[in-house]
Amino acid sequence: MKKKPLSISQICEKGKKNLKKLGWKWRYPPDSNIGASVRINRKYLGSLFFEPKFLDPVEADTSCTFFGVSLKTPMFCSPISQVDFMSVDGLVEIAKGFKNAGALMMLGIGGSSELQRSIDIGAPVVKIVKPYRSTEMIYKKVREAEERGCVAVGMDIDYFYGRLEGDQVSRDELFGPQSSEVLKEVISQTKLPFIIKGILSIGDAERAVALGASAIIVSNHGSSAVDFTVPSMVALPKVADSVGDKSTLFIDTGFKTGNDILKALAFGAKAVGFASSIILAFAADGSMGVELLINQITAELRRTMAAVGCANLGAVKRSIISEMPIIWE
Repeated sequence: MKKKPLSISQICEKGKKNLKKLGWKWRYPPDSNIGASVRINRKYLGSLFFEPKFLDPVEADTSCTFFGVSLKTPMFCSPISQVDFMSVDGLVEIAKGFKNAGALMMLGIGGSSELQRSIDIGAPVVKIVKPYRSTEMIYKKVREAEERGCVAVGMDIDYFYGRLEGDQVSRDELFGPQSSEVLKEVISQTKLPFIIKGILSIGDAERAVALGASAIIVSNHGSSAVDFTVPSMVALPKVADSVGDKSTLFIDTGFKTGNDILKALAFGAKAVGFASSIILAFAADGSMGVELLINQITAELRRTMAAVGCANLGAVKRSIISEMPIIWE
């Protein structure tokens, strides 16, 4: 008898158990000790319910295209960097899982070798450059993304404001807030689509579009965010109403399931990013764990799309959602 594949929660639980054996305690998901913004994001997602159309069944298609690349799912890997428990091949193995599942990979801090190897295995890779104080370093990283074959490049502008914990080295010497002038110049000089990550307000969204960003990521950087920044799902509909027809909207921070993805799509996002779940899936079963997690999340998305009568991603509208009062217990 064929062994039944692990569920989404089972994959994450296996990853946490494997990390515990290595002396690591990975606190999320699903634990909530990760800041007010992420906790409220989960509460808000939990208040959104689907209105099914069981009398009008459809076969759902989750395929999409971003930056000229055809993908099987609107799920992407939020930009991640090497985690201490990983081997030197860790990020490349994660990229392999995304390639096999037909999903978009984003890389954060990392070396040229892992970037190139991730691209060489066939993964569609976006390089997210940190907000370096050195403008020349920014240009260097952007040029490298172009030369090595990334499908897009971007910057997470909120990284400088991230929380420092324990004995972590201060970022002040390396990173800092970026001016509109610097971003506009960088965007104008790259041939790649440029993504600005860390948007949580209408003002920043409109400014990002005016600067020439091809896409924006509504995000508060998860556990590293400034506490009490607007939860990404709360910010999303306002941003979508303002610039959704002018820029491709992505979102991340605190998403865990295919149903979460569908809720974000209904509110105006085009794709949804996952990070901590991906790292847990890698800890569970390497690249195969990552591929399985993406496939399980996508299968859930496809199933619920069919139940609400959405044959494709373009058919997903806000009208499929019924919003309930949030229980603040």
